[in-house]
Amino acid sequence: MIPMSLSIEFVACLPNKKTFEGVDAGGFADIFDGFYLGQPYCLKSAGNFLCNHDDLRAVVGALRGLGKKAYLTTPAISKGKDLTMVRKAITAAVAAGIDGIEAHDVGVFRILRNEFPGVPAHVGNFANVYNEKTAALYKRLGAARIAPSNELTGEELAIVTAVEGVEFARPVHGPLPLGMAYACLLRRAGDGETVDPCRQQCATEHFMELDGWRMRSVGTSVLMGEDYCLVEHLAGLLSAGVSTMRLETYFDFPERITALGKIYRRALDDALAGRAADREQIAAVRALTTAGLCNGWHFGQSGREYVGRGEKSVG
Repeated sequence: MIPMSLSIEFVACLPNKKTFEGVDAGGFADIFDGFYLGQPYCLKSAGNFLCNHDDLRAVVGALRGLGKKAYLTTPAISKGKDLTMVRKAITAAVAAGIDGIEAHDVGVFRILRNEFPGVPAHVGNFANVYNEKTAALYKRLGAARIAPSNELTGEELAIVTAVEGVEFARPVHGPLPLGMAYACLLRRAGDGETVDPCRQQCATEHFMELDGWRMRSVGTSVLMGEDYCLVEHLAGLLSAGVSTMRLETYFDFPERITALGKIYRRALDDALAGRAADREQIAAVRALTTAGLCNGWHFGQSGREYVGRGEKSVG
């Protein structure tokens, strides 16, 4: 049963203004409720909102004018030398009227609560919220929304989301990260002290394959080769109290973000109306992927496995 008090949001992730303009051209007015702005994997990503404050202010203003929510994400890994940049990005976002800011790091979360107490603080999935005790702690510290760790099964997620007084978010589609690094693995090391200039290799797909296993490298992270997909299981997330459904689209082209958004928006509306996703929706999602679909984590299986609605799962 879907909790009556649940306030549903359907969001996607946009790294820069160029991507936003492409999605806007696709007519997102009836698709998305809001967007997370910025690229948390790498500050050198072209046009990253975290480093391009004029673009950030312009897009936040545009979204607010359209009645959409605008959130800022911050780096997944924030070293001490990054905190000045993070503060500047937060300051610019707050001045523009941001609706919330996501922290993946305890230090950044403390900056939000101590220096910007009037802005809703979100806890991202890199903050490693694996249990209800951690979620309850973040709630007491002032978190407005929490994205529990992606690896949680559906049963484990339901335990965490039982914590009252805070919203919960869940990725429902995208190549989820398997690990993070601060240094970029796509930039070749030179003599041990220098590396090649950034050529934005992460903008194209780089896959690593071995014995049927496939992973994608984006330099500072290794992602799942298949796209994580819960299009058939949105009703279960709603019943568990997940209110924010999120497309992890940091590395997608605008056309694909728009196409995925349309499919998932319909699936979410169907779930809210008590209807299951149909074969047409599932086939449409699969057609937009390079290496297929997966969701095994959600069912206690290997992450690269895919479990459809009504199929037997483990755990």
